[in-house]
Amino acid sequence: MSDPHPPWPNPGANPWRNVWKNMRERLPVNKYPPANRSRRKMPRIDNPLIVGGLGVAAIGAGAAMKYLKPMATARQDEAMETMLSDKLGRVPGLDKIVVDTKQSFGKPLLVRTHLSLVEMPVSPTDLLERTARYVWDNATKSPVAVSVTITGPGEQWTLADLDFEDEVARPHELFERFGAPASDPNWKP
Repeated sequence: MSDPHPPWPNPGANPWRNVWKNMRERLPVNKYPPANRSRRKMPRIDNPLIVGGLGVAAIGAGAAMKYLKPMATARQDEAMETMLSDKLGRVPGLDKIVVDTKQSFGKPLLVRTHLSLVEMPVSPTDLLERTARYVWDNATKSPVAVSVTITGPGEQWTLADLDFEDEVARPHELFERFGAPASDPNWKP
């Protein structure tokens, strides 16, 4: 009688044959054995017209996101610049106001504001505080993160100079300092 479990390695057997055999038996997770293939199939799109239509739709959606989104943010930036120039117009030496809104998914809007001054007649911390407050209260969508930079003759000030963690004030920090924004008085972090 022969032993049903001969010692390993089998004399004369190719050890790689067993490896290949085991690899065929243990399929990856996303594959199914032939016996279950009728019950579980991966969805497939075989029609070339549908594939082409999906491709055209993807290109159209990408183009729409590329061209329509910047127009809306450009209008918001212009409105914010107009509001800031009205509120800060009496500041002597104010040369230029630039507002740039950055949008991303899952994060609050980031409103970057840059003020250029020819001379420094007022306290930079007071001007930083007022500008951050105006942007926080008048943003079209709340809450926003705010970044304010003031450049004067040979100097630069940011919100880090107002004891914020860094140059960008996050919504919870602005709420602690200024309270709820005027555009959404019920907002809480």
